[in-house]
Amino acid sequence: MTKKDSPHRAEIDYLRERVAYLEAANHWHHYAMDVLASMTSIFGDHRHNRDTQTILKCAHDCVIRVLTLEDAGYYIVDDDSNFNLAYRQPGCTDEELEAAVECLIDEGKFAWAINQNHPVCIHAGGRYPADTHLVMHVVSTRTRIRGMFVGRIRGTALRAAESGLKVLSIILFNTAYALESAALYALREQQHQTLRKITQRQSKELLHQHSHDTLTGLPNRVLFSDRLSQLMQRRGVPDGHIAVILMDLDHFKRVNDSLGHRAGDILIRRLAGEMRNTFLSAEVTRRYHLDVANVTLSRLGGDEFGIILDNVASLDLVARFVQQLIESISREHEVMDHQVFITCSAGISIHPFDGNDADTLIKNADAAMYEAKQRGRNLYQFYTKDLNSQTYRHLVLENQLVKALARDEFDIHYQPQVSLRTGKVEALEALVRWHHPEKGLLSPAHFIPIAEDTGIIEGLGLWVLKRVCEDMHRLREADIEPPRMAINLSARQFRQAKLVERYAAILKEHDISPHRIELELTESTIMQDIHVAVDMFRQLHQLGFRLAVDDFGTGYSSLNNLKHFPIHTLKIDRSFVSDTPHDRDDTAIVTAIVAMAKGLGLEVVAEGVENEEQLAFLKQLDCEFIQGYYFSKPLPFSELCEYLKAFSYS
Repeated sequence: MTKKDSPHRAEIDYLRERVAYLEAANHWHHYAMDVLASMTSIFGDHRHNRDTQTILKCAHDCVIRVLTLEDAGYYIVDDDSNFNLAYRQPGCTDEELEAAVECLIDEGKFAWAINQNHPVCIHAGGRYPADTHLVMHVVSTRTRIRGMFVGRIRGTALRAAESGLKVLSIILFNTAYALESAALYALREQQHQTLRKITQRQSKELLHQHSHDTLTGLPNRVLFSDRLSQLMQRRGVPDGHIAVILMDLDHFKRVNDSLGHRAGDILIRRLAGEMRNTFLSAEVTRRYHLDVANVTLSRLGGDEFGIILDNVASLDLVARFVQQLIESISREHEVMDHQVFITCSAGISIHPFDGNDADTLIKNADAAMYEAKQRGRNLYQFYTKDLNSQTYRHLVLENQLVKALARDEFDIHYQPQVSLRTGKVEALEALVRWHHPEKGLLSPAHFIPIAEDTGIIEGLGLWVLKRVCEDMHRLREADIEPPRMAINLSARQFRQAKLVERYAAILKEHDISPHRIELELTESTIMQDIHVAVDMFRQLHQLGFRLAVDDFGTGYSSLNNLKHFPIHTLKIDRSFVSDTPHDRDDTAIVTAIVAMAKGLGLEVVAEGVENEEQLAFLKQLDCEFIQGYYFSKPLPFSELCEYLKAFSYS
């Protein structure tokens, strides 16, 4: 070949390459059109291919004809906007792809890819070879995102996939519409089925829902009251009685607060099943000379259950029945892998003695149940006629108590704690008082139990701490260095969420150091839940509060428990001090408590000291602090300043 022929030869080679390229492109074009023509299998218009799996399988069959993928997954978005893997390329079972997608979601790349509306390729990373990429493409119609396609592809295949990626967009666009269509078909079919079922069962379901509890399946309050009324109208045995028993769980709110309402529902449902199996069994009912038909078990709402016993031969049998009921419930129950100790209280009213209509019998049984709770819980109480008046008085007091804080009807009185070593008032115990608009000044014994039951105590406790902080500043303004302040914490306050944070915030707001405040908890409160108490004590201790155990000797704690608490002070209950030094037993108890406290390096405060003999006895024991009427009654702030200025003891 001559040099003259070289340009001509190059041109021929170029044309041949161009023709080959065009032929290949034409071949690819026909192939792609064939793939797209086969997409009719994707559409969810036929009954046999309306489910998600079928649609995604057909879509993937098209995709792998235009892309050489090592792995692929189709993620479908649910109603909560979560993307869930709905279909995986056959033969791919490892978790690498799913792990990679989780990383993309965490990094925000998944959300970025959704908004691109075209294929995006990124390095796969992880344990994949360096030339491995992930292809992502949103699966969406023009108005709604249905999901996301994620495919894994190697570099060589990716370079040859430019045209395939364009076809991928068309396939996934049609897939989105297929999913949309299938969803509409499914929704329509579901609606048709629902309407048919409602039509068929409407009367029966409405009647059952009206008369039965949805959680337990037991008769509800409506049916309970109706059955009671019917039984009273057709009493069969002249000498038989109808007993109405109302029972609810003690402190059930703790379960909901600590474990959640789902745990509470599980416990209620389980207890209902156990009571149904036990007290509606022939064996148990025969024991109380009853038939199964004589017993109606109902859930009245919340944690309250009702039982009707018809034709009961004697009140003794009723008492034995209720005692077994309480014993069967009052134990540990496992709920969601937690051990929960539950007790219950019950009230009983008897027809015809306690009422001649259903509402009266239920109301009186409820009053009796409330009385059982007032007497300490985990027991039963028969209705007596004076209970209604007590319940009414309690309700009135509760309503007044709710408004008392807003009306600023509370006050703080302070009782000094005197050091026998220094002769000074080293601390003041803050004792809340209620200036009742009708009853005058009320001590805590009249309203703290009600405040505890209703939850008012939580707000009242925060108010007390704020007032104490304010009074400490007022003492300084009166040129009196405020002693340490002792504040009582009730059982409910102790379990209050964010107690530590709220107390810390109040002290910071008033610029009071935590070590100037001593928090007192009764021994019985601490013993209710040792682990919770230890944790709370440590939090308060780390914050800087001083901690005291009040009414020591009455809560049945052991030294093994006591040593775990970061406490500073033991307060000897006044019941032990009042008869010293004449009562041998009380004298021995007080002596032992003082000796034990000294051995543990704790300060001791003796409460209820009222005379010289008690003072001399305690001084002989080297008891550090004395509190009681011997030195002073609890004083309002107006009298406290004068008392502190004039006080002298040596």
